[in-house]
Amino acid sequence: MTEHSKAQMKAATPYEQKQLQRFNVEWQVVPPMPREVLFDLNTHCNHRCFFCSNHRIAERIFMDKDLMLRLMRECREFGVTDIGLYATGEPFLRRDLAEIVRFAKDFGFSYIFITTNGALATPARAKEVIDAGIHSIKFSINAGNRESYRMVHGKDDFDKVIRHLRWCHQYRTANKVDVKLYVSMVPTHVTGGQWEQLLALVGDCVDGSSLRHCSNQGGNMLENNQTETIDSKNLLGSLPAGLAQGGRCPDPFYRVVITPEGYLTNCVVDYQNALCVADLRTTTLKDAWGNEHARRLRTAHLEGKLEGLICDCCLTNTGAPFKPIRPELARPSRKPPRRIIEMNKRCEEATASYGKRPS
Repeated sequence: MTEHSKAQMKAATPYEQKQLQRFNVEWQVVPPMPREVLFDLNTHCNHRCFFCSNHRIAERIFMDKDLMLRLMRECREFGVTDIGLYATGEPFLRRDLAEIVRFAKDFGFSYIFITTNGALATPARAKEVIDAGIHSIKFSINAGNRESYRMVHGKDDFDKVIRHLRWCHQYRTANKVDVKLYVSMVPTHVTGGQWEQLLALVGDCVDGSSLRHCSNQGGNMLENNQTETIDSKNLLGSLPAGLAQGGRCPDPFYRVVITPEGYLTNCVVDYQNALCVADLRTTTLKDAWGNEHARRLRTAHLEGKLEGLICDCCLTNTGAPFKPIRPELARPSRKPPRRIIEMNKRCEEATASYGKRPS
């Protein structure tokens, strides 16, 4: 890390530090264990955002609590300091979310965080999680008004989510609780120009905000190209332009995600478990991080030889054929809901008729 990078990191908020860390990847076949691990508590989501691949997960799985505790312990022994309690699913679907936060707090993690759509973060549920010791909550709100929100999320929860976010801010202010609140949006053809509209509603309640580009969801949602403009210089959506160029992604060198089944993947949008390299029910996190499958994945990125991996679909934005790294760990998938199929069809027809995506 350069002196300039160190200075940036020191001055940044915890949320900004997480973004900067992805600039400081050690491009090695077996890099040092990251300081951050994501525990994907469950596969399910109560919303159906049309650009998201969650709706294709066929099985509803919740992470086993005993396995979770064992892996939290291993994380701390391995030097992990930050733990996220989300990935492909909605964390508030876990009724024991507050208890899980307390577990993480008791293990000594210095930064515990979640991302949520916020619909289930009622004052009662949010209070439990905040009081348990969560350090930050990011609300994913992908529209700036009620009607657009319903079209994107598939649920009429916009007003409710705004109330929940504002309540969290009021609660932390009244009780002097040191919990950070953030908001993010993935803009789409439905929500053009609504980022400022959203910030006008919640900007006074949050400590930071993030406008994330729409992506092909790690190669899982190539049909997003039918309705959205996916930036060829930022195919991952969440990275600044240029970071993912050169045929390699930083995440296999930086990212640790534990799936609800208990598998280790290096991608936060691995909805099909196509990049799972280990079954942590039968091996340790330390051994899994450097096993032959993890080394093969990183070598493919270092050499720019991604053929046969879903990473190729993601980084080239094409439907290249791929196979899971470990087929026995892959998930069955299902067709998208009718609402999403119909929306994509309407947008395709509009594109064909007018020569451009609807705005």
